[in-house]
Amino acid sequence: MDKTSLTLAARQKGICPLCGQALIVGAEYEPESPREWIDWFDAMKKRLHKHHFAYRRDGGSDEVKNLRLVHSECHQQLHARDGSNK
Repeated sequence: MDKTSLTLAARQKGICPLCGQALIVGAEYEPESPREWIDWFDAMKKRLHKHHFAYRRDGGSDEVKNLRLVHSECHQQLHARDGSNK
């Protein structure tokens, strides 16, 4: 997980702001084996997206203050509703 994602997750207290659920299911416990750590990190990488408050096409930046970390499914649903691309 990159530094920006970690910063966003901490700022959001581990919660997806779109659905109100934990960003990572099972993150409330520490994995017990190397295999669990690998699975945990793989799951994080695939399921989370950075979403811009103000879209880049509208002048928004990639600065942390303009980003939030959301579930990939929530991100897709948001863009489907507003008719925009990522």
